[in-house]
Amino acid sequence: MLSDLIFKIKGENNNKEISDFLNILDCIYKNKEPEIDEFILKNLGIEKRENDLKIYGKNYPLFKMLYYFNEITLFNSEKESIIFLKNNNLNPSKTYLKLDNFEKERLKELILNFAENKVPNMYKTFVKDLIFGNTYYFSKYNMELKEYVSNLNSVYKLKEYDIVKNCILKKELPPKNLILKYKTDLSKSIDLFNKKLNNTRIREFSIDFDGKNFDCQYIYFKQSLWDKIKGWFFGEINGIYYPAIVNISYNNSKIDYLKPFFILNDNEDKINVVAKVPKLLYLKYGLTLNYIKLNGKHTYFGKWNIRNFKKILW
Repeated sequence: MLSDLIFKIKGENNNKEISDFLNILDCIYKNKEPEIDEFILKNLGIEKRENDLKIYGKNYPLFKMLYYFNEITLFNSEKESIIFLKNNNLNPSKTYLKLDNFEKERLKELILNFAENKVPNMYKTFVKDLIFGNTYYFSKYNMELKEYVSNLNSVYKLKEYDIVKNCILKKELPPKNLILKYKTDLSKSIDLFNKKLNNTRIREFSIDFDGKNFDCQYIYFKQSLWDKIKGWFFGEINGIYYPAIVNISYNNSKIDYLKPFFILNDNEDKINVVAKVPKLLYLKYGLTLNYIKLNGKHTYFGKWNIRNFKKILW
């Protein structure tokens, strides 16, 4: 994981500036709020923006940014997103970062009102905290740190560890060609997964957390010999992409955006698990999956033995 490399670089460096930068990157990677002094942020060339839009993809066209926001199903198609923006006199092809301050504030108000009307009443008071909050930007690149960390993680997953390390130490952007390679490979795995998802029954189970019962959804892949043979000819899903895939899955109409979703893969005597807890459930109930032997926050991963697998699902 990227956090392992960050930890390794920490151990190799005594430079306070690098240490501060690593701490911020580690927090962003782990979905934690950085507790860093404003003076340190300024020294690192990082700008903290309060009450900013927290939706990912601010360098994407607005219609894509809104359509692919999957914590709440805002639109059923890109076309719906485009129509919504045009009806509100906003250019769908413009990026959030290219909007002027007036347009940003208008868009934020529109999204908040629209999102609150999409969720059940019991979640309405949590929508604002879901959508708005503190964000952090590389001032010289006008890039949100969340995107920077995502790009670092992309190159890390390609096993280009030295390049990632060099980018961090020099506070530089990862090479665009490697990010494009990662996204291209990810896209192939997403296409393969969607085909499987459309032909796979979504199963249900429930978990108990803090005295409350939560309905969950999951799919279970158990590869047969025929599946492996088909994989040789038509390609197979690369396991490194499952954390991204489990998030993107919520754009599929088969997945309920208010239920945790698990992807289970049979791996001989172990079950590989990747899961996601919708942030609305986390904000309202504090729901996590750490207590069922999974690591992470919001997005989770781990391995279950067959005994744990049966105990949790049955």
